[in-house]
Amino acid sequence: HVLFSQFTVSSPEYPKHQMHRSKKNQNHLERRFQCFQLPNKLIQLSFHLFLCAIFSQCSTTLSVNIKAGTCDACKFDGTDAKDCKDYGNIDNELVAWHLGSEACKKEYKIKINSPDPSLICSSSSSFVNELRFGSLSSSSVKLGLGVSEGGFFIQDKNYKIVLKDSIKIGAATYDCRKSESTCYNAMKPYFASDPNGRKEMEQICNQLYAKYKNDRQLEQSTLRIRLCSETQEGTSIPSVCEPLASQVQAKMKKYPKMYCSGFGFGTGNSPIPGCKTSITTEFLRH
Repeated sequence: HVLFSQFTVSSPEYPKHQMHRSKKNQNHLERRFQCFQLPNKLIQLSFHLFLCAIFSQCSTTLSVNIKAGTCDACKFDGTDAKDCKDYGNIDNELVAWHLGSEACKKEYKIKINSPDPSLICSSSSSFVNELRFGSLSSSSVKLGLGVSEGGFFIQDKNYKIVLKDSIKIGAATYDCRKSESTCYNAMKPYFASDPNGRKEMEQICNQLYAKYKNDRQLEQSTLRIRLCSETQEGTSIPSVCEPLASQVQAKMKKYPKMYCSGFGFGTGNSPIPGCKTSITTEFLRH
């Protein structure tokens, strides 16, 4: 099933002779799409886009989300439901693993330190503070910031990433030798509203999120392997590790020849039910 969560189209009135032609096009499109049993809104959407292509008169903003069901896979982005699943694969069986609790990971000292993008990327101010004082302060990603303005950072003779003596943003030039704070404060509106700045911030935030998600999944994989090993050794499993511990033990019985390392596998190329399709598109014509 194809679900439409957003559907917005705005366009001016068409001349009568064009509307007569448009009705014929609409009827033709409706007959074609009805063959595929698609929703009425998709017929209307295609009709409007068709008119845009013919007359180039409409100003249309389109946002469409297409999802194949409900996805319960953990995204590790701060929005997950408590019962989200960390999917894995055992002998070609897709397994929706329960999420191991923080208390359980603490029992086995499983912790990978990584910056939380939900905090760093919550605002341009938080992002700039991370560039100046946090995990990004010595990162080479800073060399790709402000490129359209001549760059904000350089690498010194000791290969350290440092703020330039002066930076340019728009028509203004800021003396960073006189005040680093002034330069960093000037970056905040650049990352907040300038198209180039927003894109640069988004790229870094996507990288941070990818690493953060990978680290959280690695923690869960490591925990499942540890629970398997502890079970094999006959060690008592703490109650804070339920219901994941019981799930691991059930799979151990089902796959008695499986090494514990097999419980740490990801999904590989296996599609996750409900998560296979997630498309967001924007269409703008002037």
